[in-house]
Amino acid sequence: MENALHITFVWLHILGIAIFVGPQFFLAFAWLPASRGIEDLPTRVKTMRTITRRFGYLGGVGLVLIVIAGGYLIATWRTYYAQPDDVGFNDLRFGVIFSIKMLVLLVMLVVTGLHMFVVGPRQLAKMEAVSRGENVSDEEVRKVRMQSMILSMSGLTLTLVIMVLGAMLTTTQFSFQAF
Repeated sequence: MENALHITFVWLHILGIAIFVGPQFFLAFAWLPASRGIEDLPTRVKTMRTITRRFGYLGGVGLVLIVIAGGYLIATWRTYYAQPDDVGFNDLRFGVIFSIKMLVLLVMLVVTGLHMFVVGPRQLAKMEAVSRGENVSDEEVRKVRMQSMILSMSGLTLTLVIMVLGAMLTTTQFSFQAF
C-alpha cells in the first residue's frame, strides 16, 4: 500500500508540473508568435486576456497539485527511503538539494506573481489603450513587453531548474549520500 500511495503522489506531482509547465511553453513558443499575426488589435488583446486568464487558472491547479503531492512526498521521505532518524535532513545531499529547490521555487513564484499580477495586467492595459486610440507611445508598449518577456523567460528557466533539482532528488544513489 505504501508503494501505491507513493506512486500516486509522484504521479500527481508530475501531473501538476506538466499542467504548470506545458502552458508556459505554449504561451512562449506558440501563442506569442501566432498572436502577432492578429492585426486587429482589439481582437488580439481580447484573445490574449482570455488565454492568459485560463493559463492562470490552469497554472493554479498545477501549483496546487505540486504543493499537495510534494508535501506528502517530503513528509514521508524518511520512512519511504528508510533513512534513520539520527541522520539530519541537510546531512544528506537530498536535504541540501531539496532546500535549494524550495529556494528556487520561492524565487520562481515571486517572478511568476510579478508577471501575473503586475506586469502582465500593465501590458494588457497598454495594449487596450492603444486599441482604443489613446496616446500611448511605442516606447511605453515596448518597455512593458520587454519586462513581460524577461519575467516569462525567467520564470520558465527557473521552472526548468526546479525540474532538474527534482530529478536529482529521485536519483537516490546520488541524493542519499552524506554531504
